[in-house]
Amino acid sequence: MARPLRFWFPLPPDYGWSGVRGDVLAGLTLGVVLIPQAMAYGLLAGVPAVYGLYAALVPLLVYTLLASTPHVSVGPTALASLLCLSGIGHLAEPGSPEYIAYAVVLAGLTGLIQLAFGVLRMGGMVSLLSRPVLSGFVSAASVLIVTSQLKPILGLDMPRTAYLYETLVEFGRHVGSVHGPTAALGLSTLAILILGKRFLPRAPVMLIWIVLATVLVYLLRLDRMGIDVVGDIPEGLPAFNLPILDAEAGWQLLPVALVLALISFVETLSIGNSFATHHGYYRIQPNRELIALGLSKIAGSFFAAIPTSASFSRSAVVEEGGGRGPLSGAIAFLLLGAVLLFFTPLFYYLPLTMLAAVIIFSVGKLFDLVEMRRLWKLAPREFAVLFVTFLFTLFAGLQYGIAGGVALSLFFMFLRAARPHLAELGRIPGTNAFRNIARFADAEVDPDLLIVRFDAELYFGNAEFFGDRILAMAEEKGPQLRVVILDAHTINDLDTTGLHALEQLHDKLGSRRIELYLSGVIGPVRDILYRSGLMERMGVGSHFLSIQDAIRHFREEGGGRHWDLPAVQHD
Repeated sequence: MARPLRFWFPLPPDYGWSGVRGDVLAGLTLGVVLIPQAMAYGLLAGVPAVYGLYAALVPLLVYTLLASTPHVSVGPTALASLLCLSGIGHLAEPGSPEYIAYAVVLAGLTGLIQLAFGVLRMGGMVSLLSRPVLSGFVSAASVLIVTSQLKPILGLDMPRTAYLYETLVEFGRHVGSVHGPTAALGLSTLAILILGKRFLPRAPVMLIWIVLATVLVYLLRLDRMGIDVVGDIPEGLPAFNLPILDAEAGWQLLPVALVLALISFVETLSIGNSFATHHGYYRIQPNRELIALGLSKIAGSFFAAIPTSASFSRSAVVEEGGGRGPLSGAIAFLLLGAVLLFFTPLFYYLPLTMLAAVIIFSVGKLFDLVEMRRLWKLAPREFAVLFVTFLFTLFAGLQYGIAGGVALSLFFMFLRAARPHLAELGRIPGTNAFRNIARFADAEVDPDLLIVRFDAELYFGNAEFFGDRILAMAEEKGPQLRVVILDAHTINDLDTTGLHALEQLHDKLGSRRIELYLSGVIGPVRDILYRSGLMERMGVGSHFLSIQDAIRHFREEGGGRHWDLPAVQHD
């Protein structure tokens, strides 16, 4: 393989003809899986099924050529399609020309945002979405997606709704309108997909059953019995058109575009990192991924593509099929192009209820019950973040769900920063080790000493808490207290507000005839103490390398300090 190709494309060192063969097979498998999924997700997004195929075409090729991973497959996904529907459904009637234009513009706007983030090297923004936020959002989205498919899979005569509670109310009102043949075909498809995954995981069960059922509908003319079918699909590749974005539409679409940009980026990194860790011959480059995702969406919007994202199930198909390089994506692109050029009439009798079953089957595993149980037992605060995100997403809307989860995560982050862990220490019997007396019941505590450890940087957000809490602990010790020893090795930074709090603590303790010793202060913090003059005010005799040195100095009334290296390191 030529060096320039290896420099740009993520290829293993031993990639050769065997690698090419694996990529071809993986690409063909990917194309076979992608076709029905793309049509299903197009319908979920509120556009004709063919627009799902368009979204699977150009974005897949552009991303394949630019990405830092050979395994991630992009295209229409359930989550991206649902976000599209929820973000545009109030602006135009789904399926209308105006709605389709909005969907294409949304794809381009999302791409522009991701491209800007990539150029500005903002790949670190993924930290805005913690695991509980993402888990709660995706779990709620899976519920919304499943409920949105109740109408097509059961053949219900019910209106389209925007919110979960409206969907449930309409379902209750129209449950009597279930269309028997439609429900039988849809539910049997769902059962076959589940059983096929369980007992024949490597067989193309989905493709075989879709082909057989489509032929059955054609031969028996089940469409005349009320089973809705895809109908006419335009032949040919999508035409080049420049999406028109006016200022008013841009402002209306911006919130959902931001959510889409962030969610698709997080999905791509999560999927890519899981495969990169397993294979080891490439690493995910976040900023390159942002640029690849952005350009794939922008290019796709010129060819009628709706919003896209990374698909875990299709990426797993590539990896399990033996794909090791970007050729697999190119092969899937060629197969999909051939279908659009020559074979779209074959999908005329494809039942919509089967596509609904494909959607439900694909998103069922997104409901993360395991993570909910784990956080309930392990981290109640993080479970609260997950649960709030889940509820916000279900009842307020997808973009508000993300906003609520991020806001609650930031609140808990600031709360932890403002009220960090502060512990009184005692000596473990027979040792010079000092531990939290709340955790070690046998730790020895001297009535005339208060040993405190502050486990955070000392800055404006927690400075008041720091001073008030230590003074309160000193008050609890009573009049026999003579020295407060601050184990400062865990204080990794100090700002001017924190410095002021330390000065006030020194002065207030001094007014009570209590000395303040600092133990284990790290170099950068010592520098600040020195430059501010507080070190000089406190005196060199108040700084120690260890708690034991400070105690020995106190017990010996200023005697030898018993160390080889100075604790201050300043003249």
